[in-house]
Amino acid sequence: MSQAITVLGGGITGLSTAWYLAQRLPQSVGIRLVEGSSRLGGWVRTDRRQAGDVSFIAEKGPRTLRTGSSREALAVLELVDDLDMRSDVIAAPKASAAARNRFIYYDGELNCMPTGLASVLTGLPPAVRCLPRGIWHDLTAKKNTPEGASDESIHSFISRRFGQQVDDNLASAVMHGIYAADTKDLSSRALLYPFWLADQMGTSGVLRGLRRVAKQSRARNARFAARDAEEKYSVSKRRMQNPEFWASIDDASMYSFRGGMQMLTDRLSSRLAKHSNVELFIGQPARKARLGVDGNVELELDGGRVVQSQHLINTLPLHRIRDLFDNEPSSALLQETPYADVAVVNVAYSGKAITPVDGFGYLVPRASANSSKALGVVFDSCSLPEQDGGADISRLTVMLGGARFRELFGEPDAVTKDVLEQAALETLSDHLGIRMAPIDVDATVGRKCIPSYT
Repeated sequence: MSQAITVLGGGITGLSTAWYLAQRLPQSVGIRLVEGSSRLGGWVRTDRRQAGDVSFIAEKGPRTLRTGSSREALAVLELVDDLDMRSDVIAAPKASAAARNRFIYYDGELNCMPTGLASVLTGLPPAVRCLPRGIWHDLTAKKNTPEGASDESIHSFISRRFGQQVDDNLASAVMHGIYAADTKDLSSRALLYPFWLADQMGTSGVLRGLRRVAKQSRARNARFAARDAEEKYSVSKRRMQNPEFWASIDDASMYSFRGGMQMLTDRLSSRLAKHSNVELFIGQPARKARLGVDGNVELELDGGRVVQSQHLINTLPLHRIRDLFDNEPSSALLQETPYADVAVVNVAYSGKAITPVDGFGYLVPRASANSSKALGVVFDSCSLPEQDGGADISRLTVMLGGARFRELFGEPDAVTKDVLEQAALETLSDHLGIRMAPIDVDATVGRKCIPSYT
């Protein structure tokens, strides 16, 4: 058979993988992308909503992308550049309220997180007052790393080195926002590896141990100096070709697209479809994967069709591929990673500036969990007002559930939209004092949408 590569999964990872393969490999190499659902894009989904004569977007998944100098951030920006989407980009400047103001809902109030020394000197809000004590505790307490332990929960790690209040007030909120999970269930080694390693290597605390980790990291990264130099040169050429775009990105804290994040996956899909050596299998779930007698990978699709290739690249979540490899030695590992269920409730109100503060939004820590069903709230219109389409509206998104989904709402497949939407409106009323009727509200449940690395 001719050379071919199969990409399993048509979300943003699968689409970008297929795109880079199509860009870098000869036309003689076939690229097959297999997506089981009826649409490409995965969790990236932007709905167009209508309330009377007002039209606006509602993000059902990721809503912004981060800027910065990391390889990951630059790779996405290069993808945007290659797809000719520069004019579609909208950004939140670093000086904007969305970039500067992030809040934690604590003790019935929004507590603004410090963004620098000046904000520290003007006084810390109640939720953050535990942090200086926690830092001092780490710097002065003796090393207390559990002997023989290969891992521990983030809750245990943070509490041991910085005090339980730092976890209850701060770390738990951050992990609610990223993983929709409880720090008591999350692995410190997997998710806070530099800090975990610093605790292992250091002799007197995590913060001092970070210096040893940084030194080790510099030595390791030195091996990739040639690669890093090549990547920097590639970015510098792009900057010269499109200086205005890259200058706007330098001034941005985060960005998205005028029509929402789905513009990125839609553009990837349409460009891939134009490649003669790319074949898209949409609405055809994979049922089994096996090695053929000739050593090639055989992927059996729903309906019995078999797709053969020399390589199979999986981008599906672990729980989606368990049945593909149920007779393989790795199948036990696939059972060990739980996933969180999250309800996304998009709410739109008539009028501007309806929140008591401006900012990106807020997260709810464990310390406030008993008085809240929400993981957090995003102030969409404050973050990216261009997506309001010029309408006099305010868009917000309430995240519900996560690790406590079943405790709060029952089974994710059985809960009604009305229950979730009412919980979201109660959250906005209790937390932000918004008691007016919305012009639009819509709830969507993301089943097993975020892995919990335990």
